[in-house]
Amino acid sequence: MQYIDTVTTIVPVVDEDSIPRQLNKIGERDTDLRSRTKQGYRLTHTATIPGPQFTTFVDTFVRDEN
Repeated sequence: MQYIDTVTTIVPVVDEDSIPRQLNKIGERDTDLRSRTKQGYRLTHTATIPGPQFTTFVDTFVRDEN
């Protein structure tokens, strides 16, 4: 059996004054991705959805039953 999991991260599109907030969200995404791989998941696809105020990342993972 195969398990599928997704992680959705919404990162604000910001001006220069708010870059630390943007970098914080990117760091949270990195932590989430590392956590899934430590649980035995493999990243299989990333969709990036740009918008005027936010960029949304949808990462899809799979894990085979042991």
